[in-house]
Amino acid sequence: MPDPSPEPTRRPQMWLIVVILCLAVGQFLFQQNMNGPNPSWAALAVVALGVGALFLSHGENRWVIWMQARLSQWRPAAAAEGAAPGRDWAIMVSALLTLFVLAQLPRLRLDDNYTLVAAAWVAAALFFLYGITPPTLAWPDSRRLWADHRPVFLALVGIVLLAFLLRVWQVGIIPKTLNGDEASQGLEAIRVLNRELRNPFGTGWLGVPSFSFFFNSVTIRLMGPTVTALRLPWVFIGTLTVLFTFLLVRRLKGDQWGLAAAALVATYHYHIHYSRLGSNQIADPFFLVTTLWLFYRGLDKKSALSFALSGMVCGLAFYFYAGARLTPVVLLATVGYLWLREPRAFTRTHGLNLLIMVGAFMVVFAPMGQFAIRFPDDFNARLNMVGIFQSGWVDAELARGRTLPVVLWDQFQRAFLAFNHYPDRTVWYGLRQPLLDPFFGTLFLLGLGYGTLRLLGRNGDPRLAPMVAWWWGGMFLGGMLTESPPSSQRLITLSVPACFFIVLAVMEMLKLAQDALNQRWERLIVTATVTTFAAISLYSYFILFIPNRVYGGPHALLATEIAPRLNELKEEHYFYFVGAPEMYWGFSTIPYLVQGVKGEDLRERVTPETLEWAIPRDRGMVFVILPARRQELAAIETVFPDGVLESYDSPATGRPMVSLYVVSKQE
Repeated sequence: MPDPSPEPTRRPQMWLIVVILCLAVGQFLFQQNMNGPNPSWAALAVVALGVGALFLSHGENRWVIWMQARLSQWRPAAAAEGAAPGRDWAIMVSALLTLFVLAQLPRLRLDDNYTLVAAAWVAAALFFLYGITPPTLAWPDSRRLWADHRPVFLALVGIVLLAFLLRVWQVGIIPKTLNGDEASQGLEAIRVLNRELRNPFGTGWLGVPSFSFFFNSVTIRLMGPTVTALRLPWVFIGTLTVLFTFLLVRRLKGDQWGLAAAALVATYHYHIHYSRLGSNQIADPFFLVTTLWLFYRGLDKKSALSFALSGMVCGLAFYFYAGARLTPVVLLATVGYLWLREPRAFTRTHGLNLLIMVGAFMVVFAPMGQFAIRFPDDFNARLNMVGIFQSGWVDAELARGRTLPVVLWDQFQRAFLAFNHYPDRTVWYGLRQPLLDPFFGTLFLLGLGYGTLRLLGRNGDPRLAPMVAWWWGGMFLGGMLTESPPSSQRLITLSVPACFFIVLAVMEMLKLAQDALNQRWERLIVTATVTTFAAISLYSYFILFIPNRVYGGPHALLATEIAPRLNELKEEHYFYFVGAPEMYWGFSTIPYLVQGVKGEDLRERVTPETLEWAIPRDRGMVFVILPARRQELAAIETVFPDGVLESYDSPATGRPMVSLYVVSKQE
């Protein structure tokens, strides 16, 4: 029996919070499994945790007093002596609001108002932050900070401004084609504005979290359903990623590293491209880099607030693209690596703050977590579509006679060498070369290999852990284990660690040459490296790639090219689309760019007989005819000989792309 330490000041509110949460979660798990064949052992475990918390809240037992003394050593900044009263109660209010949200969501129908629930969710997060925030925050001396870091600050402002300009300049027409998936997300945002999509805590089109469409709807509400309005929010997300890249890498390795990495991300064509699209994949690196920066800030400053914010950003990642689910994986891997290095010291120093981070994560994640439990197929719909095991793709390959090791090796090398050998296999980017040029691709591999090896052994560098976990985790989960690698939209998260590893390779080589180079020459070499990277990258994207019009694929190109003409005709004409089965009228680019258009598909072969009954006489008609069905134009001209034929050639290939046969309204 250990000697009990003096009884610490009790904090009954904290124990009450734990007990209430255990009861609520246990009741929810029991209810979810009520009709199941087996009892809910998870619910029993949670209730048992509540029993333990209730037992520990009383100090009659010497073991309990000793345990309380040990727990009292894990005190976050907010629990310091002199903390403002009411902060424990703020945590309780946060817990109760979270429970209110979880209780209300299953009762709401699709057409109900979710405003109160959303407000309670936000309030729960704010109360949690208030509950763990120290009573007085130490603000840095801005004058001294400016004096000490003025050159770095000015350089950072220049990099972020350049990043924004490279992403926002002519964003409505570069790339000119509006991809069908971009347009689909825009249509979902319009559904939000029309109050047809009201639940921000579920999923929508293709299993994408609907919160993303609420976010995207803000600019569409302000600017109308334009391409610029659809893409602008992601311009800001991409630009902020550059800023947080600096903050993370600076905290890991210093100012020069941070500026170099931020400059590479700012000018990297891969990151620029996805920052200019009306699609949410660019949120993947944003959430990861922000979460990791806040986490390492919490480690360095022993800040409960930074840990809490890290957990909240990690939880918020689940409300955007499915690829952002990599965020908790990388965070957990980083925590695991740091813990394995010094288990006792790490637990003693950061144990309670890690629990705070988990609590903050759960407050933000709770509604989506409940959705995942209630509707697992909807929550995992995107992963089930593209995962090689979930979709049945591996089984199909094995049925063709390939062995599992061969299949997995092929998947691995295609994902691993996306930056060095294999081009993108999708129309999301369609770059006809690897994601890095040969010189910087080789530097990247050098940095990746060195960084990975530097984690091994007792003298490993823990400041490299997040980037190594990020790259390898993203390569496996977003590349190797998904269909058709390399698919650039699933690997965009790797743009940040790829740039970091280039910087790592350069900096380590400069270390080897430090006897021959002074600091001025080192800065000159780093600047030259960044400048060369930017020149190659920007030339590859804006000069070589954009004019080729390969982005989006031929159907999106067709829809984008004819949209202005359809807008001119839509008030007086009805549209008939002669393109099935190759393409249909509902291809998302058309309804997004041509709002309020009226049309339908002519799926069967067009003959004079089929046109007699299908055509309204109260307005003009436009027949949109694809080349594969061009021979059916003769039947249309037979019935409507006074129409005007307009032909469009593909700006990408110069071949016939589509024909419009315009028939005026019969008076």
